[in-house]
This record gives sequence, structure tokens and C-alpha cells, in this order.
Amino acid sequence: GVVLVLSGFENPLRSQLRAAAVGLGAQYRPEWTPDSTQSVCAFPRTPKAARARQLGGLLVGPAWIWDCQRTGRRLPCGPYLLDGSASSGSDGEGPEDAPPPSRPARKAGKGAGPPPP
Repeated sequence: GVVLVLSGFENPLRSQLRAAAVGLGAQYRPEWTPDSTQSVCAFPRTPKAARARQLGGLLVGPAWIWDCQRTGRRLPCGPYLLDGSASSGSDGEGPEDAPPPSRPARKAGKGAGPPPP
């Protein structure tokens, strides 16, 4: 049920985030759409983040994707919310497990960086 938008990232990190999220079962949209659920942002003040915020979307940092991949399941967004995001409630906060990661999990320690090659 996760439909995400990426904001403020450049390749190759953008591609790595998208691949990790899609590998966990998320859908990707290049722009915020009515079915979007999360905006994964490098910075909380981008045009895409502003649009998501206006429409009640959840803004999270990239560590959310990496930690979901590391644990092999969908984690609550609350600890990853960025400034100005919708408050963490039941929307997008379900305990559903995502499919297991498509590649080996990275070791804990650097929550916001890309996984090792």
C-alpha cells in the first residue's frame, strides 16, 4: 500500500532509493498523485515536499527506506517524519510486513546512506 515520491535526491542515490523501495513492494510516482502515501525527501523544503505536505502526505527521510530494507518489513513512519509533515496517525502506519529485501541487508550504523555496492 505504499506509493512514494522521491524529492531532492540525485542519481545514483535516487535510483538506489527507488530500487530499494520497489524491491520491498512499494510503487513509485515521479510526482505527488492522489494515491501517493509518502514523500521521501532529502530536505523538508522542496517543491515536491510542499505539495505533499499541502495534501496531507507523510514526509520521511531516506533512512526509512534503508531501515525497512534492513529489517525486511514496513516500519512505522513516525520516527522518520521530517519537519512539517503530517502527524503520525493510522494513515500509512500499519504493521503490515513488506516483502523481504531483494538483496542482502546492510549492517546497522549509517541510517541515511545508501546500501553498500
